[in-house]
Amino acid sequence: MSKHISASDAKNNFGGLLDDVATLGRVDILKHGRLVAVVLSPQALAAAIGGAPPEAPGRWGERHMIAPERAAAARIVRPSMGFDED
Repeated sequence: MSKHISASDAKNNFGGLLDDVATLGRVDILKHGRLVAVVLSPQALAAAIGGAPPEAPGRWGERHMIAPERAAAARIVRPSMGFDED
């Protein structure tokens, strides 16, 4: 079972979104009536990929929610110097 919510509702009520994901397992986020994101609980993710839940020992999700190679790719290359940076 899944629930559909708007992107603005997801942003404005993030805690409620997390509660819904924990309860339902999946929440679809819509923007202008179009599916833009799907939020899954760890159990729903495990069922979708056919493996153990991410918190199982030896899995990349044991300590982090993002695979190490993706986390490294997402890091900021050059940190901001502050608000006055041109």
